[in-house]
Amino acid sequence: MRRENTKSNIDFKSIFDSLPDLYLLLDRDFNIVGVSDAYLQATMVSRKQILGKNVFDAFPDNPNDPKATGAKNLYASLLRVLKNKSADTMAIQKYDIQRPADRGGGFEERYWSPINTPVLGADQEVEYIIHRVEDVTEFVHLKKNGSVQLKLMEELRTKAGEMEIEIYQRAQEIQEANKQLEEVNKNLARLDQIKTQFFANVSHELRTPLMLILGPLEMLLAEKKLPSFVQNTLRRIQNNAQILLKHVNDLLNISKLDAGKMILHYANIELVKLIQQTIALFEAQIPERKLTFSMDLPHELQAQIDPDKIQHVLINILSNAIKFTPKNAKVWIRLEQINPEICKLQIADNGPGIPPDLCETIFERFFQVEEPTTRTVGGTGLGLSIAKDFVELHGGSILASNAQNGGAIFTIELPLKAPQNVKVYSSYSQPSLGEKEISTSLAEFRNKVNPIKEAAEEDYYNRPLILVVEDNQEMNHFICKILNTFYRTESAFDGREGLQKSLALHPDLIVSDIMMPHMSGVEMVHAIREHPLLLKTPIIILTAKADDELTARMLEEGAQDYVIKPFSAKEFKARVANLILVKKAEDELDQFVYHASHDLKAPLPAMEHLISWIEEDLGEMLSEQSKKYLLLLRQRASRMSKLLDGLLKYAQSGYVFDKVRTIHTDRLITDIIKKLNPPQTVTFQLEDTLPVLNTCELPLREVFTALLDNSIRHHHRKDGHIIIGTKEKDRFYEFFVADDGPGIEKKYQDRIFQLFQTLQPRDKLETSGVGLSIAKKIVEFQGGKISVESEKNKGSVFRFLWPKDKEIGDAC
Repeated sequence: MRRENTKSNIDFKSIFDSLPDLYLLLDRDFNIVGVSDAYLQATMVSRKQILGKNVFDAFPDNPNDPKATGAKNLYASLLRVLKNKSADTMAIQKYDIQRPADRGGGFEERYWSPINTPVLGADQEVEYIIHRVEDVTEFVHLKKNGSVQLKLMEELRTKAGEMEIEIYQRAQEIQEANKQLEEVNKNLARLDQIKTQFFANVSHELRTPLMLILGPLEMLLAEKKLPSFVQNTLRRIQNNAQILLKHVNDLLNISKLDAGKMILHYANIELVKLIQQTIALFEAQIPERKLTFSMDLPHELQAQIDPDKIQHVLINILSNAIKFTPKNAKVWIRLEQINPEICKLQIADNGPGIPPDLCETIFERFFQVEEPTTRTVGGTGLGLSIAKDFVELHGGSILASNAQNGGAIFTIELPLKAPQNVKVYSSYSQPSLGEKEISTSLAEFRNKVNPIKEAAEEDYYNRPLILVVEDNQEMNHFICKILNTFYRTESAFDGREGLQKSLALHPDLIVSDIMMPHMSGVEMVHAIREHPLLLKTPIIILTAKADDELTARMLEEGAQDYVIKPFSAKEFKARVANLILVKKAEDELDQFVYHASHDLKAPLPAMEHLISWIEEDLGEMLSEQSKKYLLLLRQRASRMSKLLDGLLKYAQSGYVFDKVRTIHTDRLITDIIKKLNPPQTVTFQLEDTLPVLNTCELPLREVFTALLDNSIRHHHRKDGHIIIGTKEKDRFYEFFVADDGPGIEKKYQDRIFQLFQTLQPRDKLETSGVGLSIAKKIVEFQGGKISVESEKNKGSVFRFLWPKDKEIGDAC
């Protein structure tokens, strides 16, 4: 009678042991739990010797080979399998095998081609790893010896089977590519961490003076004796400060989200009541915009959510709807329970809607549908991004679309239950957000009605703009045709017209010929780089001549790439796309600088003027306490303005554009000292070693100004002495600024070059904490380094490397 094979009577162990190829079975801790007979034979060990041992104890590296990396590479591959839950093919490895004593002992040179494959359990986690190898020692020896004898090649083909000659090179390339990819990922993670920390630092530095502005304002507004027009003026100041606060809060939320520090506090909430409370808080804003809310809500709906975060989502989406809808517009809110686990919330308006191709893009950070130069409402472009992050933290989703009759629809799907093993508070009166949060969110368009820009019918005007400067009309038309699929294009037919259109349009990229009438491409690039707003605009040069000297000159003048005619359209588009992507990455910081210098700073002049009006109009009506509050308010506004000026200067400091000229450094330093106007008791000594060099004056002036200003401000002595000198060091000059001030403790010496870092309280020493940061950024941009040597109460010596002579007339 034929016995049926079942899972219970199949001897899988015997099958595995008898496999004809070389296999090890490892557990999650890399212990050997199975081995094929073929593997035992190839490695000259017995099953009893290695079974149960860790693979690296059973097969250590050859201790006599200092270059052995087999164990290290195998460990890295096994870790990748655990992390990625996918097979990992290794390059050919040199992994020597220890011979038994009866075979002479010692290690025998071996080369292997390994692949490690995961075995997933029911929970989709890695339970085992199958380690399969092929012995390719003869193949490697043959390759090393360079033998081409036909007989040996035939023997190799027979033993290797279907293994191709390229396997060695390809496997090596895979390993090298993995190393490069790991390095790139490390760098990206480091840059992302720096950006997140930068946002957090900026937010913290701006919130402190903001609270010192809003605090005195509340005290002033609490004085009932103030005339109504004064209270109205103070409220306008408060409104501008709230605009600043919202932008700063958004930046702080982003930094917490990026750092993974945003924590949800779940509570049992009646979701319908939360929505109704939020809408009620908006009532104060509705009369100004003449908006109408229409709600379709169930009688009640219980949910386990973080009420603060969900109300923040509601505020951001409703604020967005109110911003972009005209007067007499409507906003619809609909809530329904899809199933016992999920609810769906929809918020719709009858505003201009969203361009269809931007329905996903609007959730990206800093993105705004309107162009920054023509936008009708303010903001940092972070509200919808934060809303999306908060919803996804709950395990939900948010989508944007357009209604059939126009207007935008935001659809949120949200789990009604908190994840398992998460603490849920049983009672929660109401979210901590309230009228102040709503007021802050809507402050930027209170008491004014902005015209609404109609949405574009297509995405053409949202594409990057490329200016094509080419005097040959056929070639110009051809280039535009190549690019029109993905970009907007504008044509210019000589260098002069190209310069004019560059200044007028601020394109995302410029493509230019060299030989053109009126103004050549060389002259145009030079003229473009003299305008700060075009300093970072990428330029591709088209040339019909393979002229290395001219190409090098163009790259030195400020072009990023060049293409020789005739060129491949595919290659040309790839070069364009690469530069556009690089510029897009740089624009994230540019957008932040724009908002920091525009949106964050815009309310400050208004506050300054309004304070002056109060002082002039009221005269002696104000109490002494009120006058003190006004003075404090003015000081804090001034402090905020200086912080923002420093931030902007820091962001732009790496892009100081200047021409190389002959600079007498002693004269330059003397002029800087004169403009700093130090106390007469502070003396300066300029050493005779200060050189005359060919360099750019503006960046060098910025560095010396920052260092000298730092030494003067922090000296604290009436008879201070500062020495400035230099010495040659390879291809650099090493300048130094030494003082006999209080010195800097070693633990603070790295911090002083960080943004907003000061060692003295800012109320005691008026400084923004950006001077040394700017100096460091400029020096590093020039290819040098900056450092400090100091001991407490023994003065400080700042040193920086500056490149030696450049060619007169060159750009830098």
